[in-house]
Amino acid sequence: MDLKRLRYFCAVIEQGNVSKAARFLNIAQPALSKRLSELEEEIGALLFLRGIRHIEATPAGLHLYRRACEILQSVDNATRETIIISKTETQTLRIGVSHLYQRFFQSLILEIHHRHPDIHIRLTVSDSSYIEMLLRNGLIDVALIQKPSNPSGYDCLNFQPISAAAVMTPTLAKDLPDRALSLCEIAKFPLMLLRRGEGPGIYELVKDRLERASGELKAVMSVSQPSVILDWIETGLDCASILPASEVDQEKWKHCRVFPISSTFAAFYPSIVKMSASSHMAAVMDIVKDGQWNSALAERG
Repeated sequence: MDLKRLRYFCAVIEQGNVSKAARFLNIAQPALSKRLSELEEEIGALLFLRGIRHIEATPAGLHLYRRACEILQSVDNATRETIIISKTETQTLRIGVSHLYQRFFQSLILEIHHRHPDIHIRLTVSDSSYIEMLLRNGLIDVALIQKPSNPSGYDCLNFQPISAAAVMTPTLAKDLPDRALSLCEIAKFPLMLLRRGEGPGIYELVKDRLERASGELKAVMSVSQPSVILDWIETGLDCASILPASEVDQEKWKHCRVFPISSTFAAFYPSIVKMSASSHMAAVMDIVKDGQWNSALAERG
């Protein structure tokens, strides 16, 4: 698919009609109309509903517009980054970190910075589905995320699962004994569960385990960030949640009750992921091999 056609197509959507877009692009209107027709013919779908003075995108056209914007932004980013790299000797390591494991991987990132002060670390924090998309599109070098459900095309260094913690307001916890809770006990409460932006993941896994344990479930909300769940429970939202224990700092969240989970429940699998075709990440992998960053994590608790 021709990038110039995509740029023309996006301009028409944004300008609202072909004549305005032609002036904006500084090309002749007939030439622009021809490019749009060629794009529709190439794709095999109607992209516009053409009026006398206005042009309106079809649902297929709106979908293509959103994806085209992503593609063009990626191309612009790649061009800009290439120019920057060509003008500087500073090496950049682009790391994507899932919200799910910010605290777990914090000491690894700090250790990379400590050992390689000459490397500029560009950090993106988002949910695992978005970080995976960045990795596939070459916009980051390495992803620190939940173990991919489909590892095809990836090199994954998987860690032991992180223990899970049940978190809730003191109001919900007032009649609970001070011990580990079963999944059946947790399922009785209104639940705010973790959920990635796209595709199956933690939400489906946790939901399935809770339903199998209790036969019932009241999931009132799904959220992509553990810190948001903790913040809302801290401020009094009467819900319970299941989170990776590494992300629950009981010194910070003083108004959250935290319980271990008594079953052999395992849902949180942190992984260091890169594309199989990409180069070896020595700055990351050498630190992982010697295990010092993991020791720092254990000391922090």
